[in-house]
Amino acid sequence: SITSSMVSPFGLVSEKGNLSKTSLFERGLLTMQDESSMLVAPTLKIEPHHQVLDACAAPGGKTTHIALFLDSEKGGKVTALDIYEHKIKLIDENVARLKMEDRVETVLGDATEVHQTFPRESFDRILVDAPCSGLGLMRRKPDIKYTKEYQDFSGLQKIQLDILESVSTCLKKNGIITYSTCTILEEENQVVVNKFLSKHPEFVLEEVFVPKSVQKLVKDGVVQILPHHFSTDGFFISCLRKQK
Repeated sequence: SITSSMVSPFGLVSEKGNLSKTSLFERGLLTMQDESSMLVAPTLKIEPHHQVLDACAAPGGKTTHIALFLDSEKGGKVTALDIYEHKIKLIDENVARLKMEDRVETVLGDATEVHQTFPRESFDRILVDAPCSGLGLMRRKPDIKYTKEYQDFSGLQKIQLDILESVSTCLKKNGIITYSTCTILEEENQVVVNKFLSKHPEFVLEEVFVPKSVQKLVKDGVVQILPHHFSTDGFFISCLRKQK
């Protein structure tokens, strides 16, 4: 049976079966994402004409969700960046199946070098769904807790901050960066956001826009979903607005 998601107004939940084998999937009428992930694109508050960068885009679930809010006739476009060629191919396949080629462009590149790839102030919105330890996925991948070392987390924090640093110059004034991860560690979430803001007075934390069902989890402007809240992946979402 298929029911409406309790987490995202864009989601349908199937208790069993393989949706990727259905005609709806093949015809590009649906795609698959965890319910927590579906909260991310709406936090960008996208308008139809916007230029959007998805800086760590593969496999393209959030890219195609972003594209839903764009209108190619009004100039709207999402640029999907990923560092691996085989992952770019995955995004392209998703985009083609969903018939969104008019609104999505894929680019092979490193998110820590965005400032060298694109001109200053070229995007209205930027999504940094950052590489992370993935500890929010323990519900689906319980072995993950045995494969992580402390050094992994400090190395990841440096990458996360390098990406935010790099994309920040390519954001227009009044633009929004949504920084999200699928981890539950403060070192990769609130600490990263606070370190970035302390170095960038031109940015302010803007309260995350989420549906009513998730509002009780918004604390100090950010949202941290733990797996037990909705039986979904653990997820962190924050929004940074560039004031000047």
